[in-house]
Amino acid sequence: MRPYLGPIWLALIAGACGGGGGGGSTTPPPVDPPFVSAPDCVGASSFVSQSAAAPANATFMRVQHIGDAGTAEQAGQVANPVTWAVGDVTGLYPPDPASAAQRGLRNDPPPNASSAFQLSCNAAGFWINTARFSHALPLVGEGPSASIAREPQPFARIYRTAADTMTIEALVQVKTIDARQPHVAEGTAQVSFFYYARDLTTTTEFIHVIGLFESRPFGVGSSGVENQASDGLNAFISSPLRTVDATGVPVRYVTVGADTELMRTVTPWDQPLPFRARVTYANFQAMLARLKAGPLPTISARPEDYRITLFGVLGEVVPGTGTEFEVALGAHVRDLRLSGGS
Repeated sequence: MRPYLGPIWLALIAGACGGGGGGGSTTPPPVDPPFVSAPDCVGASSFVSQSAAAPANATFMRVQHIGDAGTAEQAGQVANPVTWAVGDVTGLYPPDPASAAQRGLRNDPPPNASSAFQLSCNAAGFWINTARFSHALPLVGEGPSASIAREPQPFARIYRTAADTMTIEALVQVKTIDARQPHVAEGTAQVSFFYYARDLTTTTEFIHVIGLFESRPFGVGSSGVENQASDGLNAFISSPLRTVDATGVPVRYVTVGADTELMRTVTPWDQPLPFRARVTYANFQAMLARLKAGPLPTISARPEDYRITLFGVLGEVVPGTGTEFEVALGAHVRDLRLSGGS
């Protein structure tokens, strides 16, 4: 899982990977709590391909690996207008699709529609169909993906006292999931909240991924299990948006309120639903303790020392390098927001 490879992350590779080294890095001043990054209105100029630079303080969609590295497919993955009704598979119908609110490489409609991506004011949609692009080269710790995200500049300061809580929220619909056959590892598809947290004392970043949808039933593979892992470059914590994970253990790193849907599996749904993930000071502090005891022993244990550098919603598929486990995922997101502090 690697939802973002933009300029902030690239600048951190030398010092942040594997525990960080600190020193010599310039960090923008934080925004004091309370912090709100509210829904905004963007268009086609906010599509970002691969690791190209993204706009600060504005929603963008980063599309990655819709085609193997070095191919014309990947180079042109959001290059051309798409005019067919992509909303039939994502649930999002831009008022004027021909205005370039919909982008992709090809303009091929169903029954075997090519991948397509949508940005329409406060909403974004994605249709990733692995049967229509090359994926013969292995990817480590990630898959073809689309992330709807925002980079706060200056970085967002969320935690100042033990009473502070961070909330990521959006309306989300997973409208279409089409897996070629039952799957355990390859052939999977996920939709998640994610955020990057940066330790100002070491310049180390880690990722927290909060599951909203998984194509496998709970307990199959890692579906619905809270754990700590690495994508090969960044340590991350993965939590289901539930009170208890698939192993029956209480979820420790995210808090579920009465006003949110819970993580779903297998079956799509017919309308956007509200998902809200709350990460309390205690949740975040427990996450830091787990990371310090494992892959990041030098990081600060104090939530006050961290800033949020990136957040959003990630849609990702894992087809493998063959054609046996082709998978298609269609979803859309509205009104992405991050807030926190007291």
